[in-house]
Amino acid sequence: MPSKFLFFINIIISLVLILSPKPVFSNNYLSCSVRSSCGNIADIGYPFWGLDRPESCGYPGFKLSCSEKELEITISSATYRVLAINKASQTLHVSRTDYSENLCPTHLINSTFESETSPFRQNGDSQDIRLYYGCQPLTAPQNLTSIPGISNRFECTINNTNIVGYYVTREFAGTVIGNFLRSCSNSVIIPVPNSQVPSLEEGRDPDDLEEAAKIGFQLWWSADDTQCNNCVNEGGQCGRSLVSALVVGFKSSDFGSQNPVFWGNPKPET
Repeated sequence: MPSKFLFFINIIISLVLILSPKPVFSNNYLSCSVRSSCGNIADIGYPFWGLDRPESCGYPGFKLSCSEKELEITISSATYRVLAINKASQTLHVSRTDYSENLCPTHLINSTFESETSPFRQNGDSQDIRLYYGCQPLTAPQNLTSIPGISNRFECTINNTNIVGYYVTREFAGTVIGNFLRSCSNSVIIPVPNSQVPSLEEGRDPDDLEEAAKIGFQLWWSADDTQCNNCVNEGGQCGRSLVSALVVGFKSSDFGSQNPVFWGNPKPET
């Protein structure tokens, strides 16, 4: 009788071991080992997530999507095409998707990277261009288009409304020009490469701005990368705790363990 009892106990224990789910953190190690790709950009890892990588394998604000083989990222409500990723220098080369075809997208959204909570910063190779929409051409100063820094006006249609606008490469605060531009209905800031600014001022052709917008600009990012590098150097994979938002290192040795390594700040008490 005891032998039969022990036999059944062993069967039950074996079934429990076989059917038990793998530890959460070992699953994360495997998930975060996956590298994503889209179009001609491959080997995408931390701090990015989305595509084939779950949120726990990335950093807030770094979600990627793939649209018609074009890699995209949304930052402060504006969507950018990702042209290149340089992990070593922690830079993204991006361009505004909504300005790739014309100067009048349906929704007018600023490119902003100055928020204290934003992990992105312009790296100095670009300059902000301000586009003004809904201007009144009859009230424009007669010498408007002969002043350096202001282009010829552009015309387009937004939501079935004909729009007259201008773009400027410098500030005109407190001047007749500045007062006129402030009377326009809307304005939007988009960055363009520094190398394109002289041609924008000299050429005075709205097509030049479209071309400059397509070329794009670079952004630095910060996502606790030093802590991540420590993890990678020890053979692990980087991720993030969705509970505490701390950067987490998942190691292959965590198979069978429920305790990943936390970097940056102490592991929160549970």
